[in-house]
Amino acid sequence: MQNVKLLIIDDDEDDFFLVKDLIAEISQTCTFDWAPTYEAGQLLLRENRHDLCLMDYKLGARDGIELLTFANEVGFSGPIILLTGMHQIEVDRQALRAGAVDYLVKSHLSAEQLARSIRYALARREVERERVERLKAEAENRLKSEFLAHLSHELRTPLSAILGFTELLLNKSSDTESAAHLRIIHRNGKHLLGLLNDILDLSKIEAGKLELEAQSVSLSAFLTDIYFLMQGAAIDKNLKLRVEAPQPLPVTIYTDPMRLRQILLNLMGNAIKFTHEGEVLLKIDWCYENEKNKLRFCIKDSGIGICSETLAVIFEPFVQSKNAQVHPRAGTGLGLTISKQLIERLGGHIQVDSEVGKGSEFSFTLDPGPIEGVETEVLQLNMDVAPDHQVAIPRFSGRVLVVDDLRDIRMLIGHFVQLTGVEVVYARDGAEAVRIVSADKLLGKHFDLILMDIHMPILDGHQAAQQLRREGYSQPLVALTAAHMKGDMDQCYASGFTAYLGKPLDQTRLYKCLATYLPVKHTARLDAELLPKSILVVEDDADALAAMEGLLSLMGWQVIGVQSAEAALQALQQKIPHVALLDLNLPDMNGYACAAKIHQRYPAIRILIASGESVDNLRAVEAGISNSLLKPVSLAQLEAALNV
Repeated sequence: MQNVKLLIIDDDEDDFFLVKDLIAEISQTCTFDWAPTYEAGQLLLRENRHDLCLMDYKLGARDGIELLTFANEVGFSGPIILLTGMHQIEVDRQALRAGAVDYLVKSHLSAEQLARSIRYALARREVERERVERLKAEAENRLKSEFLAHLSHELRTPLSAILGFTELLLNKSSDTESAAHLRIIHRNGKHLLGLLNDILDLSKIEAGKLELEAQSVSLSAFLTDIYFLMQGAAIDKNLKLRVEAPQPLPVTIYTDPMRLRQILLNLMGNAIKFTHEGEVLLKIDWCYENEKNKLRFCIKDSGIGICSETLAVIFEPFVQSKNAQVHPRAGTGLGLTISKQLIERLGGHIQVDSEVGKGSEFSFTLDPGPIEGVETEVLQLNMDVAPDHQVAIPRFSGRVLVVDDLRDIRMLIGHFVQLTGVEVVYARDGAEAVRIVSADKLLGKHFDLILMDIHMPILDGHQAAQQLRREGYSQPLVALTAAHMKGDMDQCYASGFTAYLGKPLDQTRLYKCLATYLPVKHTARLDAELLPKSILVVEDDADALAAMEGLLSLMGWQVIGVQSAEAALQALQQKIPHVALLDLNLPDMNGYACAAKIHQRYPAIRILIASGESVDNLRAVEAGISNSLLKPVSLAQLEAALNV
């Protein structure tokens, strides 16, 4: 017992000196404080500056059991040993229940017994402290993981809507100026997503939650894709971009392609960002490191270079160059930190050489996996044909249920799926999904695939999947989630999901997933059910008509837009739509009269009225109008009215 601070609470001075002498036999380095009364003991316990307390059971008119309770209440952290003049089993039990670690009888007390009891109490305190610290650390890690998952979901979800709908509008826009504006929105949205990914990736690495998915990678195809991904940025700055390999390289390597792509895009992106003239070179060759052949990637630029002060800390998080020429949108300062961590996880290391005004060279090694017997070849990139990033829309048959609590995301995913010719049904949460599947089962129908968000109110994705499986649903279940933490996939499988798609949802990956589980639609003729439903919109205000056409197109409707009743009647001679949506106040005829004429000539057409004023229900029924909408009309209102 070295340098132990003891508190002795005893109202008998002789007993105090007895205990003090016994402790002196054990150790000469212990220090003492003596509290001769109950009240003095309270004051010293409240200070909580002693390693251990020896407390008498009888303290005048009060007792040690009461003082033990007080010690716990005021947060005394040291162990307490109760001393008494005679052994009583009931007192022993009361003392232990009140928090004492031991109970000793003064008349039988020896130096050895006291030393053993103190050593045990102090050792037990250390074990308990370690246990508490471990539990605290585990709780903090658990809370951090939960926070990261929640943060990922909360930030990725609105970004999914922003990027998805912007991309949708880009594909539809024929106006050059609007398309340019949309590309700015999309580019900045992608930049924001990149910043978010940087922060979340670093947090996941620090929390030990980042998973690697190693697989066989065709090196030539992979590097071709990298080249074309970076070529646009280089052309924009009038820079030359080169990729070369002086030695034959393996045809395939075994690594995580997503993380290797992330590293290369970050390093090459930085090289292009900080180079204003000249070139950026990606060179791949062999090196021998740690008794193993590894690939070495070198990214060399002729840019502004990095000062020595920044070089010393360049791989530290949140470090950015202080050079005045730094790009105004330089990012979080996490890219190099994350790249270094990923490179080390992939079995290599990174280093940098740079000179201000002359450029920089970042090089890193990579474990290519087992390469014995793997064919090698001189690297040849297909520079003639750029990869086609335009999403090809396949054709499938079947029924798909899309489940997401956010209407914008639900409609976006549903639209992507609808483009393939599949029938889409929507649910707002897991509970509604279960009800819809059960109701369809009673009608003898089924869903060929369910796309389900994980984070939803009432019944989340995991709970809904488990319930669907219990109720006999055996078709594929695909989880949609914005949380990308370690163990997510395992948890999804455990809940009954068949596959997993991350958010923001990539249209190409979605179609690959659909191709896995849905039959391809083969037809020699254009079946009527494959055609989008058509709707005639009659609205005299050009802006309102354009907005309505956009909303309806988003829902998958083929829109015929006209601005007068006469134009509507003429359009009907060319094509008979499923639905007609009429403005109530038209320049040449009111909506009731127009509806009556349409209903008389084409009774199969369902007619709806959109008006900024209340509708006369009697006149509406007489004119053949089945429903009315109050302007301004939202996407949700249209969805509800047209899906009846």
